[in-house]
Amino acid sequence: MPRARWHDERARELPARAWSVPLLVDGREAGIVRGTVASAPAPQTGWWWAGGVLGAVVVGLLWRSRAVLGGVAVVAGLVAAGWIVQSAGLAASPADGVGVQLLARLWPLVTAVGVVAAGGLSLFKRVDIVVAIAGACLAVMVGLGDSAVFRYGTLAGPSWGRWAVVVAFAAGAGLAVAGGVRWYQQAAPAEPEERRERPHQNSEK
Repeated sequence: MPRARWHDERARELPARAWSVPLLVDGREAGIVRGTVASAPAPQTGWWWAGGVLGAVVVGLLWRSRAVLGGVAVVAGLVAAGWIVQSAGLAASPADGVGVQLLARLWPLVTAVGVVAAGGLSLFKRVDIVVAIAGACLAVMVGLGDSAVFRYGTLAGPSWGRWAVVVAFAAGAGLAVAGGVRWYQQAAPAEPEERRERPHQNSEK
């Protein structure tokens, strides 16, 4: 069945009511589109948050593998960027084109692209702190910033928006922890040689 989408401020007037929109073709009324406005059932918010937290724990536990973390960063960044771009396309109108909609989502989009770049760079060079910062930004800018999709029954963007946001939160938070742990281990000073030999000398006495 053909489906048409458009943004209509009148849909905010709840509770449910009937509506009609006349269709004009060459200045003449070609027909009327009729329907009703009804609130969609809210999703299971707690399950989405639980999935995000569990995913973050799993990614954080993978801190020993730089290649895996780099792959996670690239995939998560691409998912977030794809969702942002598609959302901008769906929200575009004759008054506000795709460029205007992307400008409104500039910082989340820049964050997603930055995570892809950080993940790709980490595959060839140890940049743990960069991955950690990029992951934290992704978790905040996209994961927390767009967490309203976990509460609303109807999404303004594509239907897979909740999955994109939970991936951004889980991967971002996990990368922040894993990258931070890797950076801390690398930056921690080595134990002095004398301190390591002293217990051995005491045992000989």
